[in-house]
Amino acid sequence: MSTFAGIEVGSRALAASQRALDTVGHNTANVNTPGYSRQVVNLQATDPYTVPGYGAPRLGQIGTGVTVSSITRIRDQFIDNRVRTSLSNGGAASQTATLLKRVEQAFTEPGDTGIGSQMTKFFNSFSDLASHPESSATRATVTNAGQNVAASFRTVDAALKQINPEINTAIGLKVDDINSLATQLASLNMQISQAIGAGERPNDLQDRQGALLDTLSQLVDIKTVADINSTTGQPTGEISVSVGGYGIVQGSATLTLPKTPLKDGKGTALITETGAIIALKGGELTGLVEASQLVDTYATQLNDLATQFVSNVNSRHKDGVDLTGTPGIDFFTGTDAGSIKVSTLIANNSNLIAASSKPLVGNPFAPGNGDNARALSQLSYTKQPNNYTLNEYYNTNVSRIGADSKSFQDRASNTGGVVAQLQSQQASVSGVSLDEELTRMLQFQKSYQASAKIVNVMDGILDTLINGLGVGR
Repeated sequence: MSTFAGIEVGSRALAASQRALDTVGHNTANVNTPGYSRQVVNLQATDPYTVPGYGAPRLGQIGTGVTVSSITRIRDQFIDNRVRTSLSNGGAASQTATLLKRVEQAFTEPGDTGIGSQMTKFFNSFSDLASHPESSATRATVTNAGQNVAASFRTVDAALKQINPEINTAIGLKVDDINSLATQLASLNMQISQAIGAGERPNDLQDRQGALLDTLSQLVDIKTVADINSTTGQPTGEISVSVGGYGIVQGSATLTLPKTPLKDGKGTALITETGAIIALKGGELTGLVEASQLVDTYATQLNDLATQFVSNVNSRHKDGVDLTGTPGIDFFTGTDAGSIKVSTLIANNSNLIAASSKPLVGNPFAPGNGDNARALSQLSYTKQPNNYTLNEYYNTNVSRIGADSKSFQDRASNTGGVVAQLQSQQASVSGVSLDEELTRMLQFQKSYQASAKIVNVMDGILDTLINGLGVGR
């Protein structure tokens, strides 16, 4: 090897140290960039030079310097996948918990204005009426109590009916976000694939790809597969993404996720125009669909209670007679929680309340008889076909709502803690440490200075060789 080879060795060392310093600077600049992965320079000795063997002893191979073989991003795919799974679970639980809080607020329990309290006051008013069946004031109290309980049913029903349309709107917006992210991922797939095909390492593009996958996993549970070049057997850099087996990203192509949730309690899923079912297992979209189904269940239970309440009161009320001895009429109109009202006739004339029992055949009517009002008051303790009293059935349903809400809140809190722990582990692997980067900067700075010294020394040797010996004169 000649002296020129020494300059080349120094030059390569300078270039490698410069690239390493550039990478340290890039890491430091992105210390606060979300989703950024720490990058490292991989150095490799260049191919040695074999000295020709003209005599003995042979010198063998002589080193020719260093080169940057690659710049890699530090990631732990196992931790990344766990983070995305936890983000999906947490997104679902958090979304459902938030919406169930609204359901709890709609029922205003426990409280004096809740349905349970109003039903108790209504039946208690009949107990008072049984003692004073001819009292106009007591009859007015019964009418007012009936109007209050009916209003409570309608208020809760209206609040529940307001939630689901908002959930459906939110589902549509979430699906739009998911489809938008899928489009961005497909575009990145193309850019990354082209870069890798050209022999480059698109680290920053892959960071953006990973950040999009994290965001997407919070919205919906996803499965990802790294695409492989069938010819070379090497990764292409493209990521295929599916939701419940429905591929939303395939290379640079996307498939739009539908917005219609599956109804009728057939599972947490979306349904396509062709009837294909896309199962949902996590993410905020899943939480919205789950919440919608739960709200439907609570509304059905409320309507069942209202129907039983109206049927029981009306049936018993028609067994009695009013102040004039006329058989009782329906106390309530309507068939469910949204339509229940006190009969207009009774609301305008409380004398039509059938507080008395029908007289036995041959016996005169006694207006002071409050037996039917007493029987109406006892409906509060009467077991229904479901083996619950009306109040017990209501309290059981309200307790179930509270338990569901607490369960999802706990789940959201627990998964939040898991996500924080996993992200901390992720940061310890992939995050940038300024202390470490400072150490590397000093290391490569010294290396650069030493390499420059080598070039300087070799330049001096050449100067002596050329000018001092008079070569070329």
